[in-house]
Amino acid sequence: MRSKHIFISIITALCIVALYQIFAVGKFYFPEYHVRAGQVADFDLIAPFYFQIEKSEEQLQIEREAALASISKPYYLADQVLFDAYANLDALFGAAYKHEEDPVALMDNIRKAGFEISGESLSILKNAEQRDRIYTEIRETLKNIYSVGIHENSTSDTVLISSGETVRSERLSKFLRIDIARQNFIANFKDRTSKQFADEISGSLIKPNLIVNEEKLKDISQLRLSEITPREGEVLQNEIIIRKNARISENDITKIQSLMKAYRARDISKSPWKQLIQSMGMLVFVMIILLLANHYFVIQIAKEDIHDAGSLPINFGFVLLIMLATANNYFLGFSSILIPFALFGISAAILINLQFGVFYSICGMFLISSFINWEPFAPLVLIIATLSTMILLHRRNLFHEYFTVWFYLFVATAVSNIAISLYKSDPLLMTVRNVGYGTISSIISALGIIVVIKYYERKWNRATKQTLLELLDFNHPLLKKLANSAVGTYHHSLLVGNIAERAAEAIGANALLARVGSYYHDIGKIINSEIFSENNEDSSLQHQQWGPAESAKMIKNHVREGVTLANKYHIPQPVIDIIMQHHGTSKIRYFLDQAEKNQERFDPELYTYQGPRPQSKEAVLVMLADIVESTTNAKKNEPELSIIKVIDDSIHRLIREGELDEAPISIKELNLVKHSMIPALESIYRKRLDYPEEKIT
Repeated sequence: MRSKHIFISIITALCIVALYQIFAVGKFYFPEYHVRAGQVADFDLIAPFYFQIEKSEEQLQIEREAALASISKPYYLADQVLFDAYANLDALFGAAYKHEEDPVALMDNIRKAGFEISGESLSILKNAEQRDRIYTEIRETLKNIYSVGIHENSTSDTVLISSGETVRSERLSKFLRIDIARQNFIANFKDRTSKQFADEISGSLIKPNLIVNEEKLKDISQLRLSEITPREGEVLQNEIIIRKNARISENDITKIQSLMKAYRARDISKSPWKQLIQSMGMLVFVMIILLLANHYFVIQIAKEDIHDAGSLPINFGFVLLIMLATANNYFLGFSSILIPFALFGISAAILINLQFGVFYSICGMFLISSFINWEPFAPLVLIIATLSTMILLHRRNLFHEYFTVWFYLFVATAVSNIAISLYKSDPLLMTVRNVGYGTISSIISALGIIVVIKYYERKWNRATKQTLLELLDFNHPLLKKLANSAVGTYHHSLLVGNIAERAAEAIGANALLARVGSYYHDIGKIINSEIFSENNEDSSLQHQQWGPAESAKMIKNHVREGVTLANKYHIPQPVIDIIMQHHGTSKIRYFLDQAEKNQERFDPELYTYQGPRPQSKEAVLVMLADIVESTTNAKKNEPELSIIKVIDDSIHRLIREGELDEAPISIKELNLVKHSMIPALESIYRKRLDYPEEKIT
C-alpha cells in the first residue's frame, strides 16, 4: 500500500473519530442515553446510585400555568375612577354654562367632552335652574354608587380585596355589576327627561372601580410558583430504570434525563487520562479497519490503472455511512435498520468485485456499530441482507438490473428481519415496523446505487456490464468509423468477437469483455487503413514503396493509435488493456522475413510489437482468436484446410514464444478454448457445396 493510501486512511480515521467526539461526546465525559419515548429498549439500565427524579421542563411549565390559573386576583377600590367621573361631569356642564345661548356651539363642546345627548336632554342643560339641580343630584349619585364598588365580568362568588398589606375575601354580590350600577344611576332620577339624560351620560360616567392590584397579584403569583417542586420522586440505587426489549415511556425518559443530570451534578465523569485512552483506542480501532480496507482495495486493483486517489471514494463512502448512521441515531431517532447500509457494499461489489464488496461491507458494519450503541440487531440484519443480495446478484450476474437489486435487497432484509425477530420473540408490531424500515432502507440503497455506479463507472473507466453493453452498440462512434474506414478490419473484428466469446464461456472468463475487446482490438487501423491487406487487396503495392522496417513501423502503430483513440472515447481500461496486449511482443513475421531475405543488417526490435504480453484470460483469447481467424481466412482457399491444425499451431507458437507466460491461463483451459473455437471457425469457413451451373435449354 502506497503512502498516499495511508495518508488518506489517516485523514478518514480522524474525520470519523471527530464525528464520534462531536455526536457521541457524552460517552467520553458523562454517560448519556439517546433514546426516545415509544422506542423499544435494547439494553437494561440499572440506577448506579440514589437520585431524585426531576420533572421535565414541559411538565414544570404545565404546572406553572395551572398554578397561575388557579390564583384569585386581588382587587382594590380605585378612587381615581370617581375623580375621573367628576372631571367628565364638570366638562359636560362647563360647556353648558359657557354656551347656553348658542345651541350649535353647545352641542359641539358637549361632543368634545365625550358625550352624545339628544335635543330633549339638551334642554336641561340650557335651563339654569334644572341644570344646577341635576348637577348636584348626579354628583351625589356617583358618590353613593362608587362607594359600593363596581365590577365587570367577574364570575366567581367571592373576590379578594386588598387594603394595604391585608387581603380579605368578600362576596361578589356585595358589589355592583356595571350594568346594574348604570341602572341604579338612572333610577335615582324621577322625571322622564332626567332619566333619559342620565341614561345618555351613564356610559361615560359609570366605570368599574374594582381594579386588579397588579403588585399584589405579582407577589401572590411568585409565592404560588415557589410552592411547585421541581422533583417528583426518587430512584433508589440498583433500581431498574428500563428493561431490555420493553417500550420506553415518557416516565422512563424523565428518569433517564434525571440520571444524566445527576451524573453531571455529582461530576461523575471519566478522568482526562481515561478519556484520552478511549479516544486513542477509538482512533486505532478505526485506523485498523481503514488500513485493512485500503490494503485490500489496492490488492484488488493491482492490475488496473486506477490512480492513487482512487481510494478516496472508498474512504469517503465510510465517512458518508457514518454520517447517515449518526443522523439516524442522534437526530431522527429511528431504528438503525433504516440506514441505507447496502448502498455502499453493493456499489463496491459492482465497481471493484464481489470479494471487495463483501470485505467493504464487513468493515462498514464494524465502523457504524460504535455509532449505534454497539446494538447487535441492526448490524446483523444489515450485513446478512447485504451479503445475501450480493451473492444472489453475482450468481445470476444481475448487478446492473437495478430493479432486481432492489427486489433481492428488499426480500433479503425482510427475511433477515423476520428470522431474527422470531428468534428474539419480538412483538408482532415491532417486527412489522422493522420490516417497514428495511423496505425504506432498500429503496434508498437501490436509488443510491444507481447514482454511484453511473458516476464512478465513467470516472474510473470501469468495465461494468452496462458499460460493456453500451460498447457493443454498432452505433458507437468508434465502431461506425471502423465500419466506414476499414471494412475488412470491421468484419474481422466481429468474427474475432464471436470466436473469443465462445472460448471465454468455455473456461468461465468474462465473455462480454472478450467480445467487446475483440470489437475494439484493431480500432487503431482506422488510421492508415489502406496499408492493411484485409482493407486493401493492393496494399502490397503501397508497402513496396517503403522498406520492410518502415512498413513494420506503420503496422505496429495501429496498437498505439488504437490506445489513443480508446482513451479519447473513454473506453474502459480492461478493453484498452486488450488493445495493448492483443499482439503481445510477437514479431511482424512478414516484414521480418523480407528483411532477412534482403540480407540487410537490421534491428529485430523494429519488427517486434511493444507489448505488454497478455495479462488476462480475455486478452489471451482475443490474441488467439485474432491469430486463428486471420490465419484461417488467409488459407480458406486451400483445398485441405485443417482448422484444428491452425489452432494447434497458433497455441504452440504462442507458448513457445512466451506470449502466454504472464497470463493466468492453464494448458487445460487452452485445450477447452481450442475445442470451443473449432465449431465457430468451421461454421465460418466451412467449404460450401459446389452447385452445378443451371443448363439453359
